[in-house]
Amino acid sequence: MYMAWKPGRRQKNNGRTPDNAHNAAKKARDRDSDPTYWPDFGFIPPPAAPLPLTEAIRQLPEQYKRVVTRPYAETFLVEMGQAYWGIIWVQLLGYAIIAALLGFLGTLIPAPHAATPSNATGLSSPAVIRALTLGTSLGLIILIPVLFFLLMGILYLLARAYGGRGRFVQQCYTTLLFLVPFGVAVSILGLLPFVGNFFSAFLGAIFYVYSIVLQSFANVAVHRLTGGKATATAVITALLLIPLAVGVLSLWTFLIAPFS
Repeated sequence: MYMAWKPGRRQKNNGRTPDNAHNAAKKARDRDSDPTYWPDFGFIPPPAAPLPLTEAIRQLPEQYKRVVTRPYAETFLVEMGQAYWGIIWVQLLGYAIIAALLGFLGTLIPAPHAATPSNATGLSSPAVIRALTLGTSLGLIILIPVLFFLLMGILYLLARAYGGRGRFVQQCYTTLLFLVPFGVAVSILGLLPFVGNFFSAFLGAIFYVYSIVLQSFANVAVHRLTGGKATATAVITALLLIPLAVGVLSLWTFLIAPFS
């Protein structure tokens, strides 16, 4: 009589050795649930812990430089561990205040065609012009945070739809690491008379495209998405930026114009 199983001999599905496909599926599930595993990098060390607020503020300039000059997902993997709401609000409100003050200074510089008829109506009416001027100057203190969190909410939902598992606070933090320096640079250049609106808009377009690239890398790091899914998420969100900005500014004008 021959035995159905011989000791030391591996046979498939004989009750002693699990099926290889079952083993592979289980390993894949265990791997994907591991918080230190990223699809594009494999297993990595856990990111650094958040710093005290004063130390985090002190290190921001170096972080901005590192993120902007090293456009890799690994850069965001290092930085995202320092995310927490305190440093996020410091950056966001700091950027909004700087942009608002620079915008207000821009309104003090008279334009050659600044004269508006007092009896104009519709979008050319003095009340609408004043509301728009306020919205693109001091009103930025409110509009920038509102628009930022709208876009971050859309980006987060898209990332989740593609299978992302990142934290919202880390997504906001990594985005601000390039949004703040780019936004402040465009605001400063728009104020300089020898630069002009054309060059400021041209540089803004370059920053806009480069921000999509950086956001794609940030999505890979934060949400553990593959390159294609991370890029699609960033592109869709970027395409929604302009209509969202127009909508938010239009709502602002509708609410503020009656009091202008």
